[in-house]
Amino acid sequence: MKLLNIIFIVVTAVLLTQVASAQSNSIVTENAPVNPGDTIYVYVPIMNTGFGPSLNDVSARLEPADNASASAVTILEDTYSLGNIDNWGDQQTAKFKIHINPDATEGDYYFNVYITYTGQQVSSNIPAPVITSELKNQILTVKGKPVVVLFNSTLGIVEPMSITSETLRFKNTGTGTLRNAVAEIDLTGGSMKSSFSILGAGTRFSLGDLKPGDEADITFNMVVDITATPGVYNLPVNITGLDYSSDTFAGLVVAGTTNFELSYQETLGSFSLNVANVGINPASAVTVSLPNQKNFTAVGSSSSVLGSLNPGDYTSAIFQITKNPGAGNTLNIVIQYTDTSGMRHAITKNLTVQLSTGAQAGAGRRSTLYTTLPVIAIIALLVLYWQRRRITSYLRKPKGNK
Repeated sequence: MKLLNIIFIVVTAVLLTQVASAQSNSIVTENAPVNPGDTIYVYVPIMNTGFGPSLNDVSARLEPADNASASAVTILEDTYSLGNIDNWGDQQTAKFKIHINPDATEGDYYFNVYITYTGQQVSSNIPAPVITSELKNQILTVKGKPVVVLFNSTLGIVEPMSITSETLRFKNTGTGTLRNAVAEIDLTGGSMKSSFSILGAGTRFSLGDLKPGDEADITFNMVVDITATPGVYNLPVNITGLDYSSDTFAGLVVAGTTNFELSYQETLGSFSLNVANVGINPASAVTVSLPNQKNFTAVGSSSSVLGSLNPGDYTSAIFQITKNPGAGNTLNIVIQYTDTSGMRHAITKNLTVQLSTGAQAGAGRRSTLYTTLPVIAIIALLVLYWQRRRITSYLRKPKGNK
């Protein structure tokens, strides 16, 4: 009798082996694509593939197959009761509720489904067996959401009538890959159309495919027109790709900078430095100074405050300078000013100076004069002392005597 029971148990186990299976390895979702942040129901069809016995009290449990899947997906409802699946080929569908974590990257995630059921009782002496089978590596595909942002920019302060090489760096901070990404700089709006342009290759730039975390650069030559009004500008940048579009801005400042032209003249032994504002913007708090240099030496003050200079204005600063022995003719000059945006600037300029012989010797003559005057006075006093008797006699002669 015991032997017969053992045989029943073995036969039942054989009949119940692999009686439940899924039709495919892909988990069915209630909507597609599945994106990070979604909370959805997923479905796993369970089919009776046995050879006769019915599956009673069938339940299914969903579990992540690995750590990556457990980190990406939170299972909110992990067990589902299916009831009985009586006949071979019959099918029921297990339903589970899951949440895709917002930081999950796109890709395939794997889950195991454990199916527990009660088999048919084949003997009154033997309880109905409880069997658990496993469906391994059921696949859930998550499609991430790309988010491409302007990550870095060399655009800063630019000047009217300038051409600068600029670089914009973009980064995919999202969870999905952006295919065929393109960045386009829009310079057609408002005053930007007449103030800015991009030299050469147009305003559209390919970024390629950007996976999560990828970065891509574009480099271009920015032309700032002479008529650009000083101020802050936000250049619109449109980023597009396969099923994707977003807008951002690249900021820059057009500084109210200007330029100066220098000349000089010599007047009565002094050096007159002429400063003219030849730019298109006014300059305030203008100062001009002569730094320490190898060719010339400033005698006395080496800086002068000129005040404000509007475009076309000029004024002069007076210095006393001497040329150093054996030096060249280049005079270094530093001009400082405040532009219309309130920023302080310093410009270094060079001026070729050829001092005249008289001017160059002027300081030497003044020094020699200061040295020889006391000597002449002493000699005059000595002559008067030696000739005092003759002078006295001459002064005492009556008027009319020769």
